[in-house]
Amino acid sequence: MIHFAAYGSEGKPCLVLGSSLGTSGRMWANLVPSLAETFHLIVFDTRGHGKSQHLPTAGIGVADFVGDVIALLDSLRIERFSYAGLSLGGAIGQQLALSWPERLNKLVLCCTTAKFGEAKAYQDRAAKVRREGMAWLYEPTKARWYTPGFAEENAFAQELLAEMLALPPQGYADVCDAVAAFDARGSLAQITCPTLAIAGANDIATPVPVMQELAGGIPGGRLLIVNGAAHLGNVERPGEFLEAIREFA
Repeated sequence: MIHFAAYGSEGKPCLVLGSSLGTSGRMWANLVPSLAETFHLIVFDTRGHGKSQHLPTAGIGVADFVGDVIALLDSLRIERFSYAGLSLGGAIGQQLALSWPERLNKLVLCCTTAKFGEAKAYQDRAAKVRREGMAWLYEPTKARWYTPGFAEENAFAQELLAEMLALPPQGYADVCDAVAAFDARGSLAQITCPTLAIAGANDIATPVPVMQELAGGIPGGRLLIVNGAAHLGNVERPGEFLEAIREFA
């Protein structure tokens, strides 16, 4: 079973948090104390990441990550929940809403998309990681995750980059392949739960026009744009992300 951590009283509404490619549930650490005042939080590590590194990753896809989440919640006897996910975590959220609509109350999609660009870019990244390891990812990932200069001044941002570099290359590469294969563009209209999309105005990985297409494809979908945020928007603008998630979910 995937690794998870729970916070807050079990009597509160359940909110599940999913993280990006290259991060564990630790990505949400700056928001957890405040969110746990309102929600019973379940924060999980995707396969190949964090303390879920030991789980097999070869040949898996986003649907398998969804199966992991549902199996976890079943084991905790949690039937209904809301979900907030960033990047890969947002892809998991979309698939949850499509595959298990009867379980989901509300959906928050942060800095994500229904299709992560050209599949070949992620396949090439996976191949290079398998050949050369993780170290070369530092600079390009820093440029995607954060606005210029932010990581040099923020200890939490540096911690998450260090965590990425310590991931097992095979697991990271396999999850890259899962990201490459994900495409929910033709199914967005089938998402029925209330949905909020949160975009970072400075996000070059899933830029605002991509987030506009995502929110616009979901019936009743709303879009919030956060200024000064790149891809890991909750790290750079925690106050805005906290307020939006807490008020919507």
